[in-house]
Amino acid sequence: MADIINVRDLPEEDVQLLERWVERLRAKVKRQRPAQREKIEESNFTTWPLGVKGQLSREEIYDYL
Repeated sequence: MADIINVRDLPEEDVQLLERWVERLRAKVKRQRPAQREKIEESNFTTWPLGVKGQLSREEIYDYL
């Protein structure tokens, strides 16, 4: 990624606008990172030591609810 943006011929107010916009984008990324980590982390479920005979669907497991 580029660390430098060429703003040579832009007026000062446009440069300041770009700076504020970049700061808002950085803040947005920082807010989203923890939420993305939660989605990425995989759950590690333990298994029944005796195993399973056949296959169970989600509906069959939770049909009593």
